[in-house]
Amino acid sequence: MSSDPENKLALAVKDIVAGSVGGVAQVLTGHPLDTVKVRLQTQKELIYKGTVDCLSKTIKEEGFKGLYRGVQSPLVGLAVMNSVMFAAYGQSKAMVQPDPTIPLTIPQYWIAGAMAGFCISFVEGPIDLFKSQMQVPGSKYKSVSECAKNILQSRGLKGAFQGLSATFLRDVPSNAAYFGFYELARNAMVTPGQPVSDLPAWKVMIAGAIGGMAYWTLTYPTDVIKSTIQTDNIFPAQRKYHGPRHPSATR
Repeated sequence: MSSDPENKLALAVKDIVAGSVGGVAQVLTGHPLDTVKVRLQTQKELIYKGTVDCLSKTIKEEGFKGLYRGVQSPLVGLAVMNSVMFAAYGQSKAMVQPDPTIPLTIPQYWIAGAMAGFCISFVEGPIDLFKSQMQVPGSKYKSVSECAKNILQSRGLKGAFQGLSATFLRDVPSNAAYFGFYELARNAMVTPGQPVSDLPAWKVMIAGAIGGMAYWTLTYPTDVIKSTIQTDNIFPAQRKYHGPRHPSATR
C-alpha cells in the first residue's frame, strides 16, 4: 500500500500534467485572441477599430502566423507556471486552514487564491513580458528566445521583471476572484449530502468558466495597464510609462 506522502506526490504530478496538457490547448486556441487583445490595449493611435478589424488586418499583413507571435513563451513556461500555481495554492490553503478537518470557507479560498496570485506573478511576469514584446506590431524580435536574450543581456535579470508591480496588481485580485468564484459555483451546484468532489465534469467546467469570467471581468482594467507597461521600451530612460500610477498608463 502506498504511503500518504506518495499518494499526495502522485496526485500533485497528475494535477500538474493534466494542467499542462489543458494549458497547451488553452494557449493554442486562445493565443490569437490574446494577440488581438494586446494590440488593442497598446495601440498608440487608432490603428484597429475593434477585435474583428484587428484580427483581419493582422492576418492580411502578417498571415495567420502573426496571430501566434510570442506563443513560445507561454508554451515553454506552462509546466513551471502550473507547478508554481499548484504548490502556491496548496500551501496557501494550508496556511489559511487552522484545522484540516474543517472545510475551507469561501473567503478563505479568496485569500488562498490571492496568495497564490502573488507567487505566480514572479513566473508569469517574465513570460508575459517576452510574449507581449513579440505581439506588438512591428516588433524587432524574430523569436521569443531572441527577445529574452536581448532583454537579459541589456538589462540583466531585473529586465525580465519589467511591469512586475502591474502584474501583482492584476494577478493577486484576479486569482482571488477565480478561485473564490470557482469554489462558490461548485458549492452552489452540489445536491444536499453530495460531496463537492463528486460533481460531474460538466458542472466542474461550468464552475471553471464562472471563475474565468470573474478573473477577467474584475481585473481587465489592470491588465490593460500591465500590457501597456510591458510593451514599453526595455530601457527605463526611453520609456513613456514608469509604473502603474503613471497618468499616461491609463490613457
